[in-house]
Amino acid sequence: MRSNNLKNLAAILLLVLIVPAISFSWLDAQEIPSKTVNPPAPLFQSDEPLYLTLSMDVKTVIRDTEELKKHRAKISYTDPEGNVVKLPIKVKVRGNFRKDPANCNFPPLRLNFSNTTVKNTVFSGQNKIKLVTHCRSRADIYEQNVLKEYLAYKLYNLFTEESFKVRLVHLTYADTEGRLDTLEKMAFFIEPNQQMARRSDCEIIKIKNVHQERTNKHKIMVLSVFQYMIGNTDWSVLVLHNVVLLREYPGALPVAVPYDFDWSGLVCAPYAVPAEFLPIESVRTRLYRGFCRPDAELQLALDEFKLHKDEIYRTCNSIPFLTKKELNKTLKYIDQFFKTIENPNAVQVEFHRNCRTL
Repeated sequence: MRSNNLKNLAAILLLVLIVPAISFSWLDAQEIPSKTVNPPAPLFQSDEPLYLTLSMDVKTVIRDTEELKKHRAKISYTDPEGNVVKLPIKVKVRGNFRKDPANCNFPPLRLNFSNTTVKNTVFSGQNKIKLVTHCRSRADIYEQNVLKEYLAYKLYNLFTEESFKVRLVHLTYADTEGRLDTLEKMAFFIEPNQQMARRSDCEIIKIKNVHQERTNKHKIMVLSVFQYMIGNTDWSVLVLHNVVLLREYPGALPVAVPYDFDWSGLVCAPYAVPAEFLPIESVRTRLYRGFCRPDAELQLALDEFKLHKDEIYRTCNSIPFLTKKELNKTLKYIDQFFKTIENPNAVQVEFHRNCRTL
């Protein structure tokens, strides 16, 4: 009898120990789902440039800088089978600095697609999508600026899936009113925020006043070093300036994702100047805007850049339509970055002495 009682007691104790463990394990699985990466929408599944024609009343659209209305337009392309695809869309001006005619005479655009017309096309799954355009039509340098900003996005893609996909476009602007000559320029599409978040199995959180130190530390380190590499100081996590915040699950540390790199030294747009409060006179002069962290944490981020060094140079060399002159300037700029991070004394000066204090 005593032996049976001991066996029953042992069984009960085993259940007491196992059941909570199973329950907590199940709860943890619910609260912290496994990280998955979903495929991008068809538009961003290829690096091949798209050849598109955008037909619209060009003058009316680009002069509507108050964004008073969405203008009727049509976008067309030839698919791989040789069929001409024509899609009715609506288009409007977007942006802040670049939509001001005093700064750019050709502003960035937002294209609105209809869900019913994009099925089985390269734009399948798209609704509203940003188009980055040249700033001015008469000077070729502005088209080169577009290509180098596109490059910046491609470079950041090397480090994390939590980044915006882009698609290069050889775009023909056809004026439906016949008042302007047909214009051919390079442009690129940017993956919409929600698509980027879903692909990364995350959600966007729109919360300002989040300090960099309250985000994923390693990823903000990599982001800060990346911005230093391309010479970009035009960003802020605290006020969500050219940054969006992602979160994998409730309670997880946010991940900062950057965008808009046209004010970087890598792009070196003619209109780009450093903010007045910064101790530099040119955007080509690099300035580290990350906060001070222990050397071991910094070195971990720097090692990622050393690991991706060959990929970075291959990506720079892969950008179509970039002139030899601009490519050489870009490669020399990247050379300077690696010369810095491979020199311990330079690392001490650039990243430890110049880092931001809490």
